[in-house]
Order: sequence, then C-alpha cells, then structure tokens
Amino acid sequence: MEKVQKAKRFWPTFFRLCGYIGKYKWRIALGVIASVISSVLVLLAPQYIKEATDLISDGIGGRMDMGAITGLMLTTVAVYAASAVFRAITQYYIPTSSELNANLVRVDLIWKIQRIPQRILDRMSVGDIMSRFSNDSDQIRRLSAESINGIVTSTVMVAGAFGMMLAIDWKLAVVAAAPVLLGMGMSALVIRASQRYFKDQAREMGALNGVVEESFYGLEVMDAYNALPGYGRKFRATTDRLYVSAFRSRFFSEVVPRMMGFVGNLSYGLVCIVGSMLILGGEVRYGAVVAVLIYVREFSQPLERLSNTISGMQSMVASAERLFEFFDLEELPDESSKRLAPLEVRGEVEFRDVHFSYVPGTECIHGMSLRIDPGQTVAIVGPTGAGKTTLANLLMRFYEVDSGSILVDGIDLRDIRTDQVREMFSVVLQDTWVFKGTIRENIAFNRTDISDGEVREACAAVGLDPFIEALPDGYDTVIGEGLSLSVGQKQQVSIARALVRRSPLIILDEATSSVDILTETLIQDSMDRLVEGRTSFVIAHRLSTIRGADLILVVDSGEVVEAGTHQELMRLGGRYRSLYDNQFETE
Repeated sequence: MEKVQKAKRFWPTFFRLCGYIGKYKWRIALGVIASVISSVLVLLAPQYIKEATDLISDGIGGRMDMGAITGLMLTTVAVYAASAVFRAITQYYIPTSSELNANLVRVDLIWKIQRIPQRILDRMSVGDIMSRFSNDSDQIRRLSAESINGIVTSTVMVAGAFGMMLAIDWKLAVVAAAPVLLGMGMSALVIRASQRYFKDQAREMGALNGVVEESFYGLEVMDAYNALPGYGRKFRATTDRLYVSAFRSRFFSEVVPRMMGFVGNLSYGLVCIVGSMLILGGEVRYGAVVAVLIYVREFSQPLERLSNTISGMQSMVASAERLFEFFDLEELPDESSKRLAPLEVRGEVEFRDVHFSYVPGTECIHGMSLRIDPGQTVAIVGPTGAGKTTLANLLMRFYEVDSGSILVDGIDLRDIRTDQVREMFSVVLQDTWVFKGTIRENIAFNRTDISDGEVREACAAVGLDPFIEALPDGYDTVIGEGLSLSVGQKQQVSIARALVRRSPLIILDEATSSVDILTETLIQDSMDRLVEGRTSFVIAHRLSTIRGADLILVVDSGEVVEAGTHQELMRLGGRYRSLYDNQFETE
C-alpha cells in the first residue's frame, strides 16, 4: 500500500475552524453554557443520594427517617429533571449551529470557486472539488459545534467528578481515577497514531468522486471502446485504497471507546472492592461508596466522550484542512476600482504584442499583434492546437495575458471589470452547455429583459422551433426531465442564446461543428444576421462557412502566419490555400 499522509496541523487547523465558525459563536456559547449547567447539576445529584444512603444505613434495625429520605429523593429527581431541561436546550442550539456552520462552508465554497483563476481550476479534479462541497462540508455539519461542546462539557464533568470524589475520600478517588487516567494516556497515543488515516480517507474520497465523475460523463465513449472493465478496475483500486484508509480510521475510532469502557468497568470493580474494605475498617460509610460509584460513571463516561470527540475531530480537522487549502487558493484581484465598460462599444479590437502561456515557461501565444476594425467579421483558422480557442479565452478574460495588452475601443480589457467585459460579448463556445430548466430559461439565460417573442424568433432562426413546438409543453419543456437533447440540438440552443443577447462583440467557437449540413445552411443565414454590424470572431474548421469573412487569420503555433480575405489568401497560395484545398479534396 502507498504511504499515507499525516494530517499536517491538527490544533492550528482546529482553532482556525473555531474562528471561522465564530459567526454563530453566541448560539454555540448558549448551547455550551446550558450543557455545563446540566453537567454541574448531574454532579450535585450524587451528594443527595449519598446522604439518603447514609440515612437508610443508619435506620437499618432502628427508626428510619422516611421524611428526610423522601425529601432527599425528591430533591435528586428535581436536580436530574433540571439537568434534562438544560440538556434539551443544548440539543437545540448545538445541532442547529453545526447545520448553520455547514451552510456557511457551502456558501463560501461557491463564492470562492467564482474567484479562483481559471488556470488554477484547470489543474483540479472536478470530483475532488465536489468532495469538498459534499463530504468535507458534511464533516463540519456533523461535528463542528458538537466538538466544541464535547471538549468543554467533558472537561467540566471530569474535573468536577474527580473533585467530588476527592472531597468524599481521597483513597477512593485515586482508586477510581487511576485506571481511567491510564486508559486516557493509552487513548492519546492511539489517537496520535491514527490522525494520518483521517486525512488519507478524505483525500481518497475526493479521488473516488473524480473517477465516478469521469465514468458518468464518458460512459458512451468508454462503452464504445470497451473500456468499462478497465475503468471498473480503476474504480476498484481507488475504492480499495478508500477502504483501507476508512477501515483504519474507523478501527482506531472504535478502539478508543472500547478501551475507555474497559477501564471504566475496571474502576467500578476496584471501587467496590476497596470501598468494601474501607467500610469494614470503619473509614468510610456506605453513602460515600455509593456516591463514588456514581461519580466513577460521571468521570469515566465524559472521558470516553472526550476520547470519542477527539477521535471524531480527526476526521473533521482533516476535512477542515482540505477546505482551508481551497479557501487559501489564489483569488482574482479586486476590481471594485476598475472602470465600467463604455455604454456604446464600437467594436475596435487590438492585440498589442500579446504573449501567453497556460503553463509557465511554455508559451503558446508569441508576441501577437493585430487590429480589427469595428463591425468586421474575423475568421480564425489553423490546425488543432494552434491557439485559436486561446484567443477567444483571452478576449473573454478567462485567462490573463502574460504580457502585452488586448484593447477594445482603445481601452485595455484589464482596466475594465471582468463582469463588464463578459457583458460586451455574445459567445458560443466549443463545448455546448445546457442546464436543468425549461427551454425558454436556457435560451434567455441570466437575462430578465428578453421576451417570449424574442426567444421564439431566435429558435426559428436556428431551425429549432419546429422541434420545440412538437413537444407537449413546448418552450416550457424541462430539459433533463424526459427530454434529452442531442449534441447538435444543444449547439442550436447555444446559438439561440447568443442571438437574443445582442452584444456588440461576438465569439463563435466552432458554433456549427455538431449540426448537419442542411441545419448549418439554415443557421448560417441567422449567423449572418447575428454578426451584421458587430465585431465578430469566428473560429471554424469548416472553411466553407467563413469565405465571406472580412478578415481571415491563419494561426499556427501561437502566431498569425497569414492574414487576408478568402480571395487574397487563395491567390497567395500559402498555408490557407493548402488547408482549403485539402479540406475540399477530402469532402
């Protein structure tokens, strides 16, 4: 088995978590205070039982003071009842605080993921990110407030029970406490040794989620290539590693309470034996032994709960470490002081000596400089991996340039807030995306000013209207509930979404790559209307769709190697002519 990692910083992470969930500190404090009061009342009750026991012992063979005994018993019941009331208060505040803490984590996660640069997210597994939203936040939900309450309350109970036993008889106190304290020392060693397995368990759960996510989204491809058995073995290997780490963490979690249960029973036995001897020697009375026996339970059980709490905290802290690692990732810079986009964008775009690399030291755009006039349709062509989609990513500021600048109407895009930059563009990306919702909601996505008529007009323009009208619920049909769109239909929805947006700049990244020739011809007419009067960037492999472009850029290895109209590039007889002839010869 591979070597597992030990949790890096237990107590610093725990204290940071306490500060993080401090938003609900008053709720947690109320729950802890109620729990402490309940514990103090529990510690007082054996004193009344002790006195009642001594009265009963004194009354054996003589006159029994039933009035006093009854009064003490009623007092004991009242004390335990009051303790139960405060315990109920604790049971309200502590679990609800944990639920609120988990909700706080999830909200912060969703906000954080929006502020992380795309280049960092690209290096992370989707399954691992989802594991932080589900498994790690669930550990906070189950254990955050409970751990704080468990530590405080158990400490009060242990100290109070031991103090009460000392007040009754120091010999009985030592006999009762020695085995339990020995067990605690052994438990501490076990907990220290098991700490690393909880961290490993959280990591392997993230890896398992990643494998499941890959398997689900690539199911058809794996099935077509008979790769399912291989992925089954990969899943089995991952789940085997998860099993080992989960087994070890759970094993050690169970060892501690079993060990404390054993030493607790041992304390009971020793107190009975030693207590009997002290009674026979006249050193203590029956009530003292009875009270100490009760205090043994109130001493050992809190220690057992404390051990369980610390054991559970291993898992919680391991999850908190992963959450804080995510929260500590680099964020996009603050843009509150940046300017808004101009109210009217003419659409002049300029690249000035742009350099860019996805991986530092491996540049994929090399000093690109070009200028596009307002309203021009610019087609970008070239071999796979030449950097075509990268240009679209830089225009939308999904990534930032390493050096140089990209300007719109003479304004550097980095001087404009990112959300304002995105408002300047309508975009159809290479990877189509629809969400679970009605067709109307998917097309009018994130816009409330789009009418039903505009939605229908856009769908008619891309040839999707007849299909939608044939559905039982028409435009109110929910995608994902009995309706599964083909890849081509998803692309039509994406194009219709761009049509209704009416932004001054347009990016079409392989916008018709997944539709048939007849549908493409229909869409092309609507695309011509879409780009009319707007600066547009069309990334295409089908060169027949961009012959009417005002400017065609041939990109290779991150550089513009040719530029011109279709006719000019054909006459040039260079790279574009070769691409065009090869494509139509193949067709």
